[in-house]
Amino acid sequence: MQDGYAKLNEQISKMNSEEVAAPFAFTTDPKKCGVRWQNDRCLRDLLTHLYEWQVLMRVFVQNIRDGHQRDYLPDEYRKNYYEMDKLLVEEHQGTSLEEAKALLSQTQREMLDLAENFSEEELFTKGFYKCTYTTTMAAYFVSVTTSPYSQAVKLLKTHQKNCKTK
Repeated sequence: MQDGYAKLNEQISKMNSEEVAAPFAFTTDPKKCGVRWQNDRCLRDLLTHLYEWQVLMRVFVQNIRDGHQRDYLPDEYRKNYYEMDKLLVEEHQGTSLEEAKALLSQTQREMLDLAENFSEEELFTKGFYKCTYTTTMAAYFVSVTTSPYSQAVKLLKTHQKNCKTK
């Protein structure tokens, strides 16, 4: 988690002010950005999107701790999280880039703290919690941190390349 977050921040630091300000040009082509990221139109959207998925993870873990083993995704979005992603991004249109960075930094720390409070058995035993079905809790943490951080770095590199070719 920490390495992925560091790489994301390193990639952001490599962006010049024009690249940071420029809208993403690949959002209409799901092959270039992937369906999960289609609604992200700029760096702020990307960061708040990451933040909101980590908020979902925080709620998921809290539900487990409270003895309510519910699915990770809200019922209404379980089969179509594209719509949920769209709403998550829309909710943050008034959020500044600096706020987005701070929000993600906060949830990144929370994800580390949450993961550290699980035992090895809880993290790595498939189906340890009923609500994780046939996967592990660790896989859920990877799916909201390491994996999307890596995807975000690739998106930002593509964005920078697109900015240079204009």
